Amino acid sequence: MELPKIHFSSNSILIDSQMKIFITGLSPYDVVTLNAKMRDNLGTEWESHAIFKADSDGKIDLRTAQPMSGTYTEVDETGLFWSMLPVSNIKSNKQISLEPLETKLVLIRQKEILDVISLKRHFVLPKVKRTPIREQELVATFFYHSREEPLPTIIVLGGSEGGLHEEQAALLASYGFNTLALAYFGMEDLPDELVNIPIDNIEKAINWLNSQPNVDSNKLGMMGTSKGGELALLSASMFPAIKAVVGYVPSSVVYPGISQKNGSSSSWNYKGEEIPYAKGKIPEKVGASLGNCIQTGKPLIFRDWYQHLAEGQTNAEISVENINGPVLLISGGDDKLWPSDIMSDRVIERLKRNNHPFYFEHKTYPSAGHYFIAPGMPTTHSDKISFASNSTMLLGGSPHDNAVAHADAWRKAKEFFKEYLGEKKSNW
Repeated sequence: MELPKIHFSSNSILIDSQMKIFITGLSPYDVVTLNAKMRDNLGTEWESHAIFKADSDGKIDLRTAQPMSGTYTEVDETGLFWSMLPVSNIKSNKQISLEPLETKLVLIRQKEILDVISLKRHFVLPKVKRTPIREQELVATFFYHSREEPLPTIIVLGGSEGGLHEEQAALLASYGFNTLALAYFGMEDLPDELVNIPIDNIEKAINWLNSQPNVDSNKLGMMGTSKGGELALLSASMFPAIKAVVGYVPSSVVYPGISQKNGSSSSWNYKGEEIPYAKGKIPEKVGASLGNCIQTGKPLIFRDWYQHLAEGQTNAEISVENINGPVLLISGGDDKLWPSDIMSDRVIERLKRNNHPFYFEHKTYPSAGHYFIAPGMPTTHSDKISFASNSTMLLGGSPHDNAVAHADAWRKAKEFFKEYLGEKKSNW
């Protein structure tokens, strides 16, 4: 008699790969619980579970089975991963590691453990090399391939959280590109606040990459998220060496910097000159509402504030028509931090108006919010973050909708860079 068993298969070991999880050896219509446990690379423990009923053959296929209940209730083979909830908060301030994430799957009938398996999902393939860069005023990590011919290379920028986006850069490098995760504030010798950040460092990063023998300097791309999306569009409009841009939840204008120490000023400068930024008039009721939320601890929604700030600010609009290549914009229609969907539409309108000679597209996910990461990670906290001492800032979307958007957007970004930076022989 066949014993109950969990099976797992995938077309690769990477965290964003499609997977197949199924269970065999159960009695017909047996009811069982499948638990998942994982510790992330910051030390937080995560757990999820789903209760399933086996089919007439005693099998459960997570690609088609709908949970009776659990941390997720949709038919989704990735549900156990994105629906994980934190069960401990052993947070670390250390830079995120790229160690594989090990997830333990436990199959239970009532209180009896029927089977246990562990699976590892990787952020980066072993063939990809990692080198920290601390030269020419750059704070970056270079992910590259030991191949004789130079490869397309993508600069990866994070958002207003600061630091390096190593996970995204490493994962993207696993698909046949070199990548440079570039910090622009919030680390080491960089500014500690996102205000008056010198875009000169983007130019220095481009020059550094051009000096590397394994980089194809004719195939440089850039990918940024949130404020990093704003910076990616701005940088590409200024530096023609960038030949393809992906902006996740970006802005169409230069917004003010984010500072608790200084008054209003631009986020960016170049060669010591401040880049013009949006100074639109905020309606009194919008400012009063935010002030009330801060005082009472109610959740904050900044979307209207940012939208009014950008209204009529033609001087602060990014000259996206100067971008020397194709553009892909990704937004959430339920973005509650700022109106990335509206601003992305404005970028497209400006490209059309100026007869941009390259491909451009805006892909919006109507039910997704502001928070976008590579797929395969928990999204149960992707709809909000802590703000100040006693407030929460809403980002929008739901865990399920955000997870679906993350997976599809990541696929589109990979395909975009593959198509327009020309590494046709990547391992996909």
